[in-house]
Amino acid sequence: MRNPKLIMAGASAALAIVAVGCAATSQADRKPNPGVRSVSSAQCVSSPLENSTVIDRQTLLLTDRSGNSLVMHMTGPCMTKNEAIKMEYRGTSRICGPLDVDITGDITTVVPMRCMVDTVEPLTKEETLAYKKAH
Repeated sequence: MRNPKLIMAGASAALAIVAVGCAATSQADRKPNPGVRSVSSAQCVSSPLENSTVIDRQTLLLTDRSGNSLVMHMTGPCMTKNEAIKMEYRGTSRICGPLDVDITGDITTVVPMRCMVDTVEPLTKEETLAYKKAH
């Protein structure tokens, strides 16, 4: 009966060493994504929103009543231009980064699509006007 326990202990130790080695390697090899960032508090978009515009299947433009604007880029297509989207704030009613809001696209369809925000890009008032004209 000793051998199975030793084998199991040996296997557990080997798996632990491999797991630690993999974690250390993946952390060392991991490169930060420069696009995933939070904006400064002065650039956050706050509720109530003045306007939300679906630019394309994976881009959302938000403008609040104070004139602050953000472009939110999703990891994949999850919205349709003329369909409603659902936004649920996490904690506060401000959007400063990718994790501040849950977005669900195409909520009027049978299967709504959950959006995952990849990047948040602040825009000046001039950039907002140019962005709306271009799209």
